[in-house]
Amino acid sequence: MFVWLFLLMVLGLGLLVGGYAYTFWKHRRHPPLHRRWWVLGTAACALGYTHTLAYGLALTRPTGLCGQRTLDNDYPLTHVRVDAFPPRLACYWSDSALHGPSHPTAAGTWLMWCGAALLVAGAAAWAVSLDLPIPRWARAGMILAPVTSAVLWIRQVVPLMSLPTIDLQNECFRWQVAHLQSAPSGELATTKRTLMPPAVECVFADGTANLISFEAFGLACCLAVFLLCCATPLLRMPSAVAGVPRARPYR
Repeated sequence: MFVWLFLLMVLGLGLLVGGYAYTFWKHRRHPPLHRRWWVLGTAACALGYTHTLAYGLALTRPTGLCGQRTLDNDYPLTHVRVDAFPPRLACYWSDSALHGPSHPTAAGTWLMWCGAALLVAGAAAWAVSLDLPIPRWARAGMILAPVTSAVLWIRQVVPLMSLPTIDLQNECFRWQVAHLQSAPSGELATTKRTLMPPAVECVFADGTANLISFEAFGLACCLAVFLLCCATPLLRMPSAVAGVPRARPYR
């Protein structure tokens, strides 16, 4: 517990120092908006990643960092999972199948994701500000659609794809409890994972459920938006060529 409080204090101090440094740079340089977002995003990503890796002692002592859930150990720790990217420490307790694991590195991880969002927003603002014949919404979509699909893949698909079989079965059980009215009521028979199209399926005795059906639909929508944005300049090209006056032949 003292390690958590100390690292949160260090994180707050880093945010304070970074805020003063950013204010001084902004008033002295007067940079454009997208460059400000790039600087803020880079600093937030670096600080969040550093703060999360400060728990890196969890790579060697993850069980000690998770600690004890209650004083009388009502919900003992079953296992610990450490992910390198995005950096995350998850503590799984005996009741995590119903309520999910706890994440001591949540503060640094969320700060890193906020920094990534600022970087993407800065890139979109820079693309919109360019003087190009492509519509602004198409330029922004060429950046936002792939980034949105990457976030869906990293945040929702990859964690389920990489889960051990026992943890995936617990996820299926938790999904079944959360959807009692519509979920199959039979026992879990097996689990299936496919990459293309992405699917993580829980095969029950009386039906099958895909845990990432909404994520797969979101990925398909992102692909459609990206293709539409890329095709927009080609669709506008015939009209632009038709409006160009033809040169008179030389006599």
